[in-house]
Amino acid sequence: MSGAANSDLLKSKIRLVDPRLQEQLSLFWGHPRFTDVFEQHLYRLYHAVHASVPMMQCALERSRQLASECRVAAELVPYFSEHIEEEKQHDVWLLEDMEVLGLPNDPTAEQIPPTVVATLIGTQYYYINHCHPITMIGYLAVVEGNPPRAEMLDQIVATTSIPKDGLRSFYKHAEMDIHHSEEVWRLLDDLPLSMWHNTLLGINAMLVTDQLANMLEDVFASVNND
Repeated sequence: MSGAANSDLLKSKIRLVDPRLQEQLSLFWGHPRFTDVFEQHLYRLYHAVHASVPMMQCALERSRQLASECRVAAELVPYFSEHIEEEKQHDVWLLEDMEVLGLPNDPTAEQIPPTVVATLIGTQYYYINHCHPITMIGYLAVVEGNPPRAEMLDQIVATTSIPKDGLRSFYKHAEMDIHHSEEVWRLLDDLPLSMWHNTLLGINAMLVTDQLANMLEDVFASVNND
């Protein structure tokens, strides 16, 4: 794929592992005990989203450290600076959804984060600190590349006991993640990435895709074990 755009290279690698994640997402949205799996998913999602801004702040700091010797890192600084501001309070949105659903809305105090979430987030810290902060872009390409569609959320409201107010954060992301995803692809094509950067991006994005599928499987297992 010599001469291919950076975004096309990454998309081609994500497509190799995406079928498993799409299968798990299909099982999730169509689960016969959707209310139960949704509540379990909310807790896991909260812990992941709660970590997202600190994780990007880590990537920003690492980019600044490398900026004088790495053009890619230097060009990541403005992106991370802006995206951190865009992502603030998203964990609060999830807490508000939990409150609407009558769930305990302080998961940090109530729960130890599930190991699947710790693995997902911990992997990113490792790659950011010990490889290169470009890996964070691979993470964002995956997590912001699978937003729920508004019409699917409308169907959930129509066919389950979950009210629309309990899905406010999901409706917001159904709209904003389309824009965020487009930003990621444009950024990748503007960056002067080497083969090493592109390989690292692909490894991480494929790993994140697999880890998100693991997280959904963990949700199903927790409900089946009730």
